[in-house]
Amino acid sequence: MNPLRFIFSPIRDITQAVLMPFKALFVVGLTGVINAMTYHGVWWFKWVALGMGIAVLVSFARAARTLLLLALVAYVGHKLFQRYGQDARQRFDDWVARTQPQAAQVMAVLRAPPAAADGQGASRR
Repeated sequence: MNPLRFIFSPIRDITQAVLMPFKALFVVGLTGVINAMTYHGVWWFKWVALGMGIAVLVSFARAARTLLLLALVAYVGHKLFQRYGQDARQRFDDWVARTQPQAAQVMAVLRAPPAAADGQGASRR
Protein backbone atom coordinates (compact mmCIF):
# COMPACT_ATOMS: atom_id res chain seq x y z
CA MET A 1 0.00 0.00 0.00
CA ASN A 2 1.35 3.37 -1.00
CA PRO A 3 1.33 5.80 1.97
CA LEU A 4 1.15 8.77 -0.40
CA ARG A 5 -2.18 7.51 -1.72
CA PHE A 6 -4.01 9.38 1.04
CA ILE A 7 -2.28 12.60 0.05
CA PHE A 8 -2.77 12.37 -3.70
CA SER A 9 -6.19 10.70 -3.72
CA PRO A 10 -8.14 13.97 -3.32
CA ILE A 11 -6.13 15.58 -6.10
CA ARG A 12 -6.70 12.55 -8.33
CA ASP A 13 -10.46 12.59 -7.61
CA ILE A 14 -10.85 16.24 -8.55
CA THR A 15 -8.63 15.85 -11.62
CA GLN A 16 -10.69 12.86 -12.79
CA ALA A 17 -13.92 14.84 -12.31
CA VAL A 18 -12.58 17.53 -14.63
CA LEU A 19 -11.08 15.20 -17.25
CA MET A 20 -13.67 12.40 -17.33
CA PRO A 21 -16.33 14.27 -19.38
CA PHE A 22 -13.74 14.95 -22.08
CA LYS A 23 -12.59 11.33 -22.07
CA ALA A 24 -16.22 10.20 -22.30
CA LEU A 25 -16.87 12.51 -25.23
CA PHE A 26 -13.84 11.15 -27.05
CA VAL A 27 -14.72 7.50 -26.43
CA VAL A 28 -18.39 7.91 -27.31
CA GLY A 29 -17.53 9.92 -30.41
CA LEU A 30 -14.97 7.36 -31.54
CA THR A 31 -17.31 4.42 -31.01
CA GLY A 32 -20.13 6.37 -32.69
CA VAL A 33 -17.98 6.86 -35.78
CA ILE A 34 -16.99 3.19 -35.77
CA ASN A 35 -20.63 2.17 -35.35
CA ALA A 36 -21.69 4.46 -38.21
CA MET A 37 -18.97 3.04 -40.49
CA THR A 38 -19.89 -0.57 -39.74
CA TYR A 39 -23.66 -0.11 -39.35
CA HIS A 40 -25.70 -3.30 -39.78
CA GLY A 41 -29.00 -2.19 -38.26
CA VAL A 42 -27.89 -1.93 -34.60
CA TRP A 43 -26.71 1.22 -32.85
CA TRP A 44 -24.57 -0.44 -30.17
CA PHE A 45 -22.53 2.64 -29.21
CA LYS A 46 -25.45 3.85 -27.07
CA TRP A 47 -24.35 1.28 -24.48
CA VAL A 48 -20.86 2.77 -24.50
CA ALA A 49 -22.45 6.19 -23.96
CA LEU A 50 -24.46 4.81 -21.03
CA GLY A 51 -21.37 3.30 -19.41
CA MET A 52 -19.31 6.45 -19.89
CA GLY A 53 -22.16 8.52 -18.45
CA ILE A 54 -22.11 6.35 -15.35
CA ALA A 55 -18.32 6.80 -15.12
CA VAL A 56 -18.72 10.59 -15.33
CA LEU A 57 -21.35 10.56 -12.57
CA VAL A 58 -19.14 8.40 -10.35
CA SER A 59 -16.18 10.75 -10.86
CA PHE A 60 -18.39 13.74 -9.98
CA ALA A 61 -19.57 11.92 -6.84
CA ARG A 62 -15.98 11.22 -5.78
CA ALA A 63 -15.02 14.85 -6.32
CA ALA A 64 -18.06 16.00 -4.33
CA ARG A 65 -17.11 13.65 -1.50
CA THR A 66 -13.58 15.04 -1.49
CA LEU A 67 -14.76 18.65 -1.51
CA LEU A 68 -17.25 17.96 1.29
CA LEU A 69 -14.54 16.32 3.37
CA LEU A 70 -12.20 19.28 2.84
CA ALA A 71 -15.00 21.68 3.77
CA LEU A 72 -15.70 19.67 6.93
CA VAL A 73 -12.03 19.72 7.95
CA ALA A 74 -11.89 23.50 7.34
CA TYR A 75 -15.07 24.02 9.37
CA VAL A 76 -13.81 21.95 12.30
CA GLY A 77 -10.47 23.78 12.22
CA HIS A 78 -12.26 27.13 12.22
CA LYS A 79 -14.47 26.11 15.15
CA LEU A 80 -11.46 24.83 17.11
CA PHE A 81 -9.64 28.09 16.56
CA GLN A 82 -12.73 30.04 17.63
CA ARG A 83 -13.02 27.98 20.80
CA TYR A 84 -9.39 27.83 21.86
CA GLY A 85 -7.80 30.56 19.72
CA GLN A 86 -4.96 32.65 21.00
CA ASP A 87 -4.81 31.03 24.46
CA ALA A 88 -4.03 27.60 23.00
CA ARG A 89 -1.58 29.13 20.55
CA GLN A 90 0.23 30.92 23.38
CA ARG A 91 0.35 27.73 25.48
CA PHE A 92 1.75 25.84 22.48
CA ASP A 93 4.37 28.54 21.88
CA ASP A 94 5.36 28.45 25.57
CA TRP A 95 5.62 24.66 25.47
CA VAL A 96 7.80 24.77 22.35
CA ALA A 97 10.01 27.42 23.94
CA ARG A 98 10.49 25.26 27.06
CA THR A 99 11.11 21.95 25.35
CA GLN A 100 12.89 22.89 22.13
CA PRO A 101 14.39 26.38 22.11
CA GLN A 102 15.60 26.09 18.48
CA ALA A 103 12.13 25.12 17.33
CA ALA A 104 10.79 28.20 19.14
CA GLN A 105 13.12 30.37 17.06
CA VAL A 106 11.91 28.68 13.87
CA MET A 107 8.26 29.23 14.89
CA ALA A 108 8.98 32.89 15.63
CA VAL A 109 10.55 33.37 12.21
CA LEU A 110 7.64 31.60 10.48
CA ARG A 111 5.02 33.67 12.27
CA ALA A 112 6.77 37.02 11.85
CA PRO A 113 5.31 39.28 9.16
CA PRO A 114 7.48 39.63 6.07
CA ALA A 115 9.99 42.45 6.34
CA ALA A 116 9.37 45.51 4.20
CA ALA A 117 11.76 46.06 1.34
CA ASP A 118 14.15 48.68 2.64
CA GLY A 119 16.47 48.70 -0.32
CA GLN A 120 19.41 47.08 1.46
CA GLY A 121 19.58 44.32 -1.12
CA ALA A 122 19.53 46.76 -4.04
CA SER A 123 22.75 47.76 -5.74
CA ARG A 124 24.06 51.16 -4.85
CA ARG A 125 25.21 53.69 -7.38
